[in-house]
Amino acid sequence: MPAFPRLLFICLGLVCVVLPPLANAADQAYLDELIQSARAQQLQQRSEWHKLLHYKPGLIPGSYKSQVDAPRFFVTADGKTDPAAELEATLAAFFEPFPINPDEQHLHPQCLFVARYHWLRQELGFDAARLPEHTCWRFEEWMEALNPQGVTLIFPTAYINSPASMFGHTLLRVDARGQDEQTRLLAYAINFGADTGNDGGLAFALKGLLGGYPGTFSVLPYYLKVREYSDMENRDIWEYQLNLTPEETRTMLLHAWELRGIWFDYFFFDENCSYHLLSLIETARPALQLTDRFGAWAIPSDTVRVVDDAGLVKQVSYRPSRHSVLQHRMAGLDEDRIETLQRLAVAEIAPGDRSVAAIPVAQRAEVLELAHEYADYHRDGNEQYLHRLLQARSALGVARPETRVPPGTRPDRGHDTGRSALIIGREDGHSYQELQLRPAYHDLLDPTPGYAQGAQIEFFSLALRHDNRTDSTRLQYFTPVNIVSLTPVSDISTPISWQFDFGLRRKHGQQYNRMIATVNGGAGLSWAPSENSIAYALLNLGLDAEEKELRKGYAAGTGGAIGLLAELTPQWGLHLFARSTDYTTGEVHNEKRLGLEQRYTVNEANTVRMEWTRQRQLGGEFSNFNLSWQHFF
Repeated sequence: MPAFPRLLFICLGLVCVVLPPLANAADQAYLDELIQSARAQQLQQRSEWHKLLHYKPGLIPGSYKSQVDAPRFFVTADGKTDPAAELEATLAAFFEPFPINPDEQHLHPQCLFVARYHWLRQELGFDAARLPEHTCWRFEEWMEALNPQGVTLIFPTAYINSPASMFGHTLLRVDARGQDEQTRLLAYAINFGADTGNDGGLAFALKGLLGGYPGTFSVLPYYLKVREYSDMENRDIWEYQLNLTPEETRTMLLHAWELRGIWFDYFFFDENCSYHLLSLIETARPALQLTDRFGAWAIPSDTVRVVDDAGLVKQVSYRPSRHSVLQHRMAGLDEDRIETLQRLAVAEIAPGDRSVAAIPVAQRAEVLELAHEYADYHRDGNEQYLHRLLQARSALGVARPETRVPPGTRPDRGHDTGRSALIIGREDGHSYQELQLRPAYHDLLDPTPGYAQGAQIEFFSLALRHDNRTDSTRLQYFTPVNIVSLTPVSDISTPISWQFDFGLRRKHGQQYNRMIATVNGGAGLSWAPSENSIAYALLNLGLDAEEKELRKGYAAGTGGAIGLLAELTPQWGLHLFARSTDYTTGEVHNEKRLGLEQRYTVNEANTVRMEWTRQRQLGGEFSNFNLSWQHFF
């Protein structure tokens, strides 16, 4: 080979071998500069970084732990517990070569962690010549589809017949530019939920309590959630428009993109749908400390209250469920008209029947509309018949009047969900004092504004009683779960009312005064004698177990309960009830309870109660009378 070509070949070889290390050395030098600057500014301690990584203080002072449980959310193996190591590893990752294949470019760290990249670029002033910024086309297309202008917090009210939704739910709607009242259903919603698979019963409860399910964020059309909550589950929806700026909204969505496919251990009581939505809002405005307000539990209505207290709510809207609209419209009809529309709905009579034609035109239009809604609501009519009803209605040429359902009290304006009570009472001729504590969240006699009348959900209730006769203080009861659902029969539907509770309890007349394990459940029907009252009748099953107190170690039986729940005035409510259980297996005996409870609301945080009962338990019959001061917190 001639000398000159050989020299050229050697030089080209040296360029190929030497230049990449020189480029890497330049990258390393700039990376070192960025790391030194980050350390000097203490960026690893900044709230913005902690919010983006979901760090919370650990048990050891000065330590941290991220609530994210998906390992791939962290660049370094120590990232879950070391904010500084994760920040420096993230900076290093931004220097990785950008893939040539467009289908792989979204996997580059600048595109995986867009919120981290934009914040660190802002704080450190990245030199684009030394650290080029890459175009993340998938993210840009996603953001363009969202077309974000603002954010609205959505609160579908409680759905007590679903264990996962009995406290209500929250999600975020991304409001698009130019959106109006007619197009907001076409917006997208950000939801956080648990992947529970097909689990049910005990497995569902235990895994939900112990964090056995992965919780993930998802983005989906808002109208799908409205159809699910409002039309299928009969849940009213409250919409809280937040005052986040467009830039804050974009910052929040940058982080929402980072959380695609990332999972958290889902806990029904604390790290749930509402809690992690708050953590997402915090990334938009890091000065907020929304999640720090919650410890052992985070009830959706409480999280909405925290958002409002933080001054984030700009406007509130109410979206009644399909059931609420139908119920409101039917309330304006007399019994004859209701009977006619029901017969129309099930095709017992035709739209052209003489009885229908005899109705004045304006009322006939209303009856035909409601017959269509009633049939569609119950899935009673086929599509062809539903179309006939609509044709008959449109032939009348009468404009449909605007329907406005009264919204009632906002869920976040109801009483706080925690409650403590101081009680003085007299039982079987002896005085006692009692301290009660209920972390969450409402019982039948609590003030109803903001809550569904006839719904009771109590978790981890307990009472400590001091008995003056024995001068002793003991745990009187501990009830992890106590649920009652009294949904009255109406012209629209015939729902089942039900109740369930279990726990530990002391009963009158026990020989050893030990705690007895109890489980009770039942179902039946309830009615609404008036607008503010509910009467009910339930059949119950009862099971008690205690090795020493019960001669055979257990007692099982059946019984029933009847009662009347009434709001006599906005401040005064009462509950009259009678219950009886015949234990026919194991320890054979009969328990009865007749009682009257009354509640007077002093203010939004305090109530006074009076209770009188006449009871029969293991030790014969006795009376109980008590007065209590209850405080919500």
